[in-house]
Amino acid sequence: MVNPNNKLNIPPHWSRAMLTFALTLAFLGSVSATDNESIQSLKEIGKKVVQVVDQNRDACVALVDGQGSGSGVIVSEDGLVLTAGHVIENTNLRSFEIVLSSGRRVKAKPLGHNLNNDLGMAQILEPGPWPHAKISRKNDIKRGDWVVSIGHSGGWELGRDAPVRTGRFLKLENSQLVTDAVLIGGDSGGPLFNLKGEVVGIHSSIGDSVSENRHIPIDLFIADWQRLEEGQKWGMLANLGRDEQRRPLIGVTVDLTAGECLVTSVLRNSPAAAAGIRQGDIITQFGNSQIASGQQLINVVRQQSAGKPYPITIRRGDRTFNSEITPQ
Repeated sequence: MVNPNNKLNIPPHWSRAMLTFALTLAFLGSVSATDNESIQSLKEIGKKVVQVVDQNRDACVALVDGQGSGSGVIVSEDGLVLTAGHVIENTNLRSFEIVLSSGRRVKAKPLGHNLNNDLGMAQILEPGPWPHAKISRKNDIKRGDWVVSIGHSGGWELGRDAPVRTGRFLKLENSQLVTDAVLIGGDSGGPLFNLKGEVVGIHSSIGDSVSENRHIPIDLFIADWQRLEEGQKWGMLANLGRDEQRRPLIGVTVDLTAGECLVTSVLRNSPAAAAGIRQGDIITQFGNSQIASGQQLINVVRQQSAGKPYPITIRRGDRTFNSEITPQ
């Protein structure tokens, strides 16, 4: 499946030579007139990207729970998987499937998650050894560094390897790496590599623009590694739940990589529950604002007043209905 928003979506049957050529063209297309890099240096970068993909493609997996699909990366021989916290936040989930690049499906169990930083960890239940990627132990990524993004955009597809996109690191903002390596639905939890082939981040969300894509720094995983491995679960996604700044809340979490404002969970006894919102609903309007993404809903809700009712429009399957919601 080729997505027009992807900078680079590589068909699995392409040869290494064709892949190198495609990568070089992609780089050239993203280089401005003010760049000082030579064509030769871009070719070298293209070769490094090919090496990163070759080394790590089999470690990049899809996570399927029967309700949706995300991505992850195996980081140990015994099958430890890093992913985004919102991919495995369903507390009723005892196991799910990992889909390997070959199409093989194996069972895995969720371990811990820290939703404050969108961290998640899982464990493949079948014995290894498993193909795995190396994580970066140095926080040395710099503005302008090339990065390689791999994820199962739109979910795992038979006959298609996980799409590869390239871009550059732009900045560190709100404890997240921001790049222009485009993410779409299904990429959540997938790995972001440096040109050494090391995992430097895990895909988390899309910003207000598709040119600003957010990834969880691997440093945060390292800091919480033991708690995650022990299965501890804590925090709340920094969107529409309670937070320390006491901003208005409505009691839902949303998929920040979906092309619409997809509700992934609804808190019990929350304003959203009272308004009749359910998991899987699409919110299309809040107050006077049309809502086209989860991030847009977050921005709109945070500008509203707690205790004041607002009209809200929800799409559920083929049905669209209106309700009223009062942020707390």
